[in-house]
Amino acid sequence: MIRKLAKEYGYNQATLERYYRLFGKDIELLLEANEAEPPTYIRANTLKISLFELEQRLLKRGIRLREVEQGFLIEDAPFSVSSTPEYLLGYFYIQGIAEMQIAPLLHAEGVVIDMCAAPGGKTTHLAQLMRDTGVILALDVNREKIKALKANIQRMGVTNTIVYAVSALDFSYRCSRILLDAPCTGSGIIRKDPTRKYSRDSTDIAFCSRLQKDLLRKGVDNLIEEGVLLYSTCSLEPEENELIIDWALRELPVVVEPLEFTVNGVSAVEGITCPFGSTLHRDIRRCRRILPHIHDSNGMFVARLRKVQ
Repeated sequence: MIRKLAKEYGYNQATLERYYRLFGKDIELLLEANEAEPPTYIRANTLKISLFELEQRLLKRGIRLREVEQGFLIEDAPFSVSSTPEYLLGYFYIQGIAEMQIAPLLHAEGVVIDMCAAPGGKTTHLAQLMRDTGVILALDVNREKIKALKANIQRMGVTNTIVYAVSALDFSYRCSRILLDAPCTGSGIIRKDPTRKYSRDSTDIAFCSRLQKDLLRKGVDNLIEEGVLLYSTCSLEPEENELIIDWALRELPVVVEPLEFTVNGVSAVEGITCPFGSTLHRDIRRCRRILPHIHDSNGMFVARLRKVQ
């Protein structure tokens, strides 16, 4: 069966063997969901405009939209929403519905470090939630993506963010809130990038896992006591998600806080506590997954960690 599915949907066979162990009989639902055309969602930038005002302006342009968690679903549009004056004026950010749920979970305030910030979707969302007060220290090493980060910060009217072209591994500053949207294999965004069906393998997963651990250790070092770090990826792989948090619970002074939120009206699902036969820390169930075949979105993983003595 796995060989047939790999050929039919264009995946590496080894990848689908992993997914069968993770998702069992739901594997075909996952593969079918990944074939869907990704819907267009936008996040209203309330630093510049209210949800109601943005909705009215777009309706006048013949764009039909429906309110969802943190934004709008574009149901029909006579042209690309990125060509509208509202987009150019920074009244909204084009962002997946799964991705829109991440920043609010940090409860950002004061000084915030965004460890891997470019191109700025979550950075500008944090600024919006903070009402452009406090300070966001936005870090990244990819200079091309930093250009996009700076452009998005300017377009969205954000003034509380300082951009650093530096690796988060080399940046030290003590604060109470950190976002680590970690580099990953991106297996949750196959809808957006179908090449990830076959362009990532176990070597890539292992590389990302090592980097994620290094970044997470550095992030926790930068937290003050009782500070909060929000860890997220757009990966389906336990080695980049639950196994990272399980490692953190054993090696770092952190606890996992409960999370509850919905995507397209469906609650995010618990973290996998027994991936590939391994039994992880019981608090891994407090982590949350967003899955394409359950939430009609990209796949995401998120965990909120609090630093303790």
